[in-house]
Amino acid sequence: MPSRHLAAVRGFTLIELMITVVIVGILASIAYPSYVEYVARGHRTQLKGQMAAAQQWMERFYSERYVYGDSASATANSAFANQGFAQSPPAGEGAARYTLGVVVADSGQTYTITATRTGTMANDRCENPTVTNTGVKGISGKSGASANALVADCWR
Repeated sequence: MPSRHLAAVRGFTLIELMITVVIVGILASIAYPSYVEYVARGHRTQLKGQMAAAQQWMERFYSERYVYGDSASATANSAFANQGFAQSPPAGEGAARYTLGVVVADSGQTYTITATRTGTMANDRCENPTVTNTGVKGISGKSGASANALVADCWR
């Protein structure tokens, strides 16, 4: 009788449990970085929409005044900061991940919009994306082949 009772109580051994934990750990170490990049890519996609809205606003501003800035100086347009697209996501839709700013140059005839990383995107590998009045996309403070590769990967 005792042998039948032992067979019914049988469970997992410590070795079997540890192997399962190791397998789950390996899968998590592979999956988590992919998940984080997937989420960041979604945030960058939302940012591209915000930057496109900012460009459209700047072009409307120019079509009314024939200058991108409030004056012919190289200061940022003060009205830009009060627009809904000045942060991504827009105010009221969650914590800011990017803050958009504009620098007007060449006597108000050119501009560069820069998205500065903040919050959960502060350490994003794509750094601070920029776009100019001519539509040239870039990365703030970077140039050359490494910047071109980053732009090609992050702006796709």
